[in-house]
Amino acid sequence: MKVKKNNFIYKYLRSVSKLLSQITKDKRKFLFTSVSLLIGLLILTKFKSIFFTIILIMFGAVSMIYIRFFKYSHYVAFELCTLATVLTTLAYGPHVGMFTGFMSITLGFVISGYFKPQYFISVLALPLMALIIPFLSHLELWQIGVIVTVIYDLIILPLYALFGSRILSTVVFFITHILLNYWVFTTVAPIVFSIMS
Repeated sequence: MKVKKNNFIYKYLRSVSKLLSQITKDKRKFLFTSVSLLIGLLILTKFKSIFFTIILIMFGAVSMIYIRFFKYSHYVAFELCTLATVLTTLAYGPHVGMFTGFMSITLGFVISGYFKPQYFISVLALPLMALIIPFLSHLELWQIGVIVTVIYDLIILPLYALFGSRILSTVVFFITHILLNYWVFTTVAPIVFSIMS
């Protein structure tokens, strides 16, 4: 059976083969690669909680970058900070969850370049959700995510309204936040949580 040498799989395997041969020939590269893989495995096994906490904080923060570029961002409530808070709380406890919530949303606002004084409401409210999550741990993951989203919104949105947020943008934010987090907690969350635990 002849293999076509211009197909994608052949080219990919060929490049991997070249890379491996270069690494094994160069003793320094081989040693560096081996040590890096061992350190990576050590982090994943011994320091799994630290690894996933950092990863989820980063994803939570980066998920808010659209605010910087999207003109009507105050109408849309997409973020992964709630996901990060819920998952780290369930996997590693409320203290880690509080830290994750605080860091992810704070860095998210900083990255978005849209940090207003009233956003301290969110910065303070999200970590508090980590204290509620353990009481919901008997529920399914998507139910925990949706309930936490609703509680969080019921705390922050009336306070934002007092600071001058329009009713229309508040209502749309609430609806999109629940819908988007329902999608996140039914699709993304189970996969990530199974790897974490």
